[in-house]
Amino acid sequence: MCRAESQILSGNNLTLLLSNERFHRCMIACSAELVLATHKTVTLMFPAVLEKTGITAFDLSKVIEGFVRHEDTLPRELKRHLNSLEERLLESMSWEKGSSMYNSLIVARPVLSIEINRLGLLAEPMPSLDAIAAHHNISMGGLPPLPFQKQERLQDKDEIRSPKRACTERRHVPVDSNSFRSQVKDSIKLKLPPPLQSAFASPTRPNPAAGGETCAETGIAVFFSKISKLAAIRIRSLCERLQLSQQVLERVYSLVQQILSQQTGLFFNRHIDQIILCSIYGVAKISQLQLSFKEIVFGYRKQPQCKPQVFRSVYVHWPPTSHNGKTGEDHVDIITFYNEVFIPAVKPLLVEVGPGASPKRKEEGKVGPYPESPRLARFPNLPDMSPKKVSATHNVYVSPLRSSKMDTLLSPSPKSYYACVGESTYAFQSPSKDLKAINNRLNSWKKVSGRLNFDIVSDLVVASSLNGVQNAKPAATEVVPTKTPVKCEPSES
Repeated sequence: MCRAESQILSGNNLTLLLSNERFHRCMIACSAELVLATHKTVTLMFPAVLEKTGITAFDLSKVIEGFVRHEDTLPRELKRHLNSLEERLLESMSWEKGSSMYNSLIVARPVLSIEINRLGLLAEPMPSLDAIAAHHNISMGGLPPLPFQKQERLQDKDEIRSPKRACTERRHVPVDSNSFRSQVKDSIKLKLPPPLQSAFASPTRPNPAAGGETCAETGIAVFFSKISKLAAIRIRSLCERLQLSQQVLERVYSLVQQILSQQTGLFFNRHIDQIILCSIYGVAKISQLQLSFKEIVFGYRKQPQCKPQVFRSVYVHWPPTSHNGKTGEDHVDIITFYNEVFIPAVKPLLVEVGPGASPKRKEEGKVGPYPESPRLARFPNLPDMSPKKVSATHNVYVSPLRSSKMDTLLSPSPKSYYACVGESTYAFQSPSKDLKAINNRLNSWKKVSGRLNFDIVSDLVVASSLNGVQNAKPAATEVVPTKTPVKCEPSES
């Protein structure tokens, strides 16, 4: 990771990164989680490492991708484990109360500082190692303080300033209160991995590699890019399960993108799937599709990441002027959240992504963009997942063949059991016939009967087989013959 960081920075000066205590704690947390996952430790399951190291989910999400990419000796199972943890960090844990993401967000988006401060979402200062040890009754053995702890404390003090102070003292920083930089600029800039040195720097520190942006703006842009990619994967999977068209899929993705950019507060202290479910139903309603919320939830329950509390318990914070008479924090079902919170905030965005043609013209296939509406966000080209489900109606998955198993599978003995690309399982046969047979088998709905017809065998043959004697004579007890005749072979004379 340090070598890759030096290549990105075009130099070998990694002093700021290597002297950052938060970075070292994140690396320790990753290493400890891999050891715990290897030994299948139940007593310290994730997210226990976050509490033991004093970091937040947003901090850990900065290093997992680089950890997986640059550690070549990491087994495939452990890489998959870290990727699953990163999904958990992005989908909900980084949006929880006390996440350090909000400390960066108030610098990158000052307009959100009032809402963040009202909900009390800011993270506390990172606790010292002595405080963590005292909290967990761990003896430090009189270890001397690290030389860079003093510098890190100064950065933390600068990081946790109140929203008002952080925004008023740095008005010279060019920040767009409505949106981030243009999507074209962001897409070009994010093709290269961002340097970790800026990711762990103070949020208010200018980032020299980003053309005048602060480190908070760069870090939030990278974080939102990951959120968009995760949302795209889950939107595509759920829309395919619900058998929705590609046009509806793109509208849902465009709506989620605009919510993330213009109504970011809807993600605060909530799960990303809650926003996706509401977006699918909202697009279905404005597109005049016969799709109920019950059907959407039923399809979501079949998703691998489904959790019942996602649609049963949605966080809301009722304002003092709420029309229902409720105030303060509460948890409601997703339909109540959709009607009371989601629709009032997203209704203008729904109109922008809705179809511009009447239902009659829609049936004729002449669907045009909504007048004076922005162009829909292009659905990203996602990498193929492994294993990849080839059909929404069949439980058939395809995964690439590992090089470690290639020699074993292609050995002479088991070779006939596998269908290899470009080579048939039988001699002098085209491989296309094998693929045709596989497709016919998947597409056929004919069920193979597993019942046996015992009428074709007489009781005498069954009794002889059970006694284990060949050419056995009938037993002393009378055997009732069956109605089905038994074919007898003529004896050789």
